[in-house]
Amino acid sequence: MKRWTCFLFTIFLFSPALATDWEKYPDTLPVFNYEGDKLQQHWDALTSISHVEYPDTDWLKGMVERYPRLAYTMVTLSAEKNVHPAVFAAIHDSNFDPLAYELQQVWRLHFEGKFEEAYEHGMQLGPLGKIPAIYSRLSHASLLIDDTKDKFEEFEAAANQSNEGLTIVPDYSFAQFGLVYARVRTLELMDTGEARSSGYISFSQEELEKLQKRFPERAIYYATQGGLEAGIVERIGSFLGSITYGATKNSSVEAFDSALKLTADVPVIYNEYAVALSRLDKKDFRKDIKKILQTCTQLNPMSAEEALNQMHCQSMLKQSNKDD
Repeated sequence: MKRWTCFLFTIFLFSPALATDWEKYPDTLPVFNYEGDKLQQHWDALTSISHVEYPDTDWLKGMVERYPRLAYTMVTLSAEKNVHPAVFAAIHDSNFDPLAYELQQVWRLHFEGKFEEAYEHGMQLGPLGKIPAIYSRLSHASLLIDDTKDKFEEFEAAANQSNEGLTIVPDYSFAQFGLVYARVRTLELMDTGEARSSGYISFSQEELEKLQKRFPERAIYYATQGGLEAGIVERIGSFLGSITYGATKNSSVEAFDSALKLTADVPVIYNEYAVALSRLDKKDFRKDIKKILQTCTQLNPMSAEEALNQMHCQSMLKQSNKDD
């Protein structure tokens, strides 16, 4: 057991450097403030597509009880000289309140668009801090990095981190989704041969299907499926996509429609839907794309992540109007 806990500690102590510099959240976009009780008051709206659990003390205790390896890892971390005081208090004083507060702070930073601070802070808090930290890293790479090579390296690094985390919390849904999301984003940057030989397509489809069965109310799983299948059809067509992966134009559209039935007021779904339709057939779906983008631009973003997705919708709509 000692050898195993030392191994787990090692992978969580090491925080891989980013492949590129952190890009700042644009100062032209809305500013968000979730200080104090505001975070909990708005939590359901902020997490409406993912239903991530609010990280309060009871949730923390439940996670430690549910995952023995998590408890072992935290014990090992708490013995280190540079351990975060909140991790130390949770293990040595059985006081989870400080750690709950620090985890909430990671999410505050994320929703306010301070992705670098969210990542760095979360990485100090052990396995449970690492999960939202990785999500901030993925959001930053997806929404703020333009260079394809840098994006690819970031998604691959985040996937590796997610894999490490899943050795400790093996069936925690948000950690599982983090890995799937990283793989799907990586696929978008691969050529057709690389994508098909990577194993990421089948893996992502299977994991998304499992997550949908466990949590059918979470819109993000359907939107991710829709984007994945649009990418498959774009590369190999509906006929071969259907035979090989069960992916068609209709299945992609249906997945996004399912997501919108669950949550219709979040810019990310509209942004991803518009991109997917453009990949499926930009000409045939021209009117649908414009309608989706117009709806996206009229929404009221609740976070920096949502505002960035809306910014992308505005950019695509502007280009669409030019093309008309």
